[in-house]
Amino acid sequence: MQLRLLTGERIPLAAGEFLRIAMHPYLLLFYALIVAFIFVANANPTRDAVPLGLRLIGYGSSVLVGVLVLFLSVALARRISLRRTGQEIIPFPINLAITVACSVLFGEALTPRLYGDPMAPVGHILMKLGFYVVTVEVGAAVAMYLLLPRILSRLRGRSYRSLSDLMPPPDPAVAEPALRLAGHDLNPANLIRMEVDGDLIRIITTEGTRIAQGPLTPLVESLPSGIGIMVHRADWVARSAVVGTTRIGRSRALRLRNGDVVRVASSRDAVVAEWLRQNGLV
Repeated sequence: MQLRLLTGERIPLAAGEFLRIAMHPYLLLFYALIVAFIFVANANPTRDAVPLGLRLIGYGSSVLVGVLVLFLSVALARRISLRRTGQEIIPFPINLAITVACSVLFGEALTPRLYGDPMAPVGHILMKLGFYVVTVEVGAAVAMYLLLPRILSRLRGRSYRSLSDLMPPPDPAVAEPALRLAGHDLNPANLIRMEVDGDLIRIITTEGTRIAQGPLTPLVESLPSGIGIMVHRADWVARSAVVGTTRIGRSRALRLRNGDVVRVASSRDAVVAEWLRQNGLV
């Protein structure tokens, strides 16, 4: 899965990480700041006369609608991108703009019923919509720049100092694929993993999955040195695909940039742990 930010960065995420990021305490605080900002931006003598509890219901429900729309739009974007490109892509600025628009329009529709105010003119609503979209997009970009490395550091157990640390290394600029593996021309930078599937080997890359005849060991031995590691007798992972570690029961597991989670065999744990340390992946 790939998270695309307003500032142009493309951050690979493992399966389930977007939800964990969105519900992290750092971002919950950011949501609270948004509610406080709405209080200030909408302050006027008439609105201030409304009981605080009623205002909290109105503003809070608008934010809640926005959060629900955000998750729905992200799920839809992932499904569409997977069908079109074979990758799950979250175009966050677009998702955020849709979220803000729905939240503002819901708030405007709620205003007459909750506060007794007349419905605002269309021009006023459009101005407010533009103001909030721009403000929230800029605020979210700053929040992601400051908070995303810290959040993912906690979730993945690694140290990230900036957004650049979260991005995978750039693919080498080659005119033709630099590796021939089991009859397939591949760019080594696009490799993610290889796994045994019966008598066959599934070669999983950023461009899709290829099928090769087993066994796995000769394929691994034909690869350039240092490009990846066997984590299990049935699994090999590429170094550039590893975005973090986790646990499956008592076993170590690797999170990969396409969302896969691969368990490390207990007999390989010490070797994999040292390999992770040498490559700065823990």
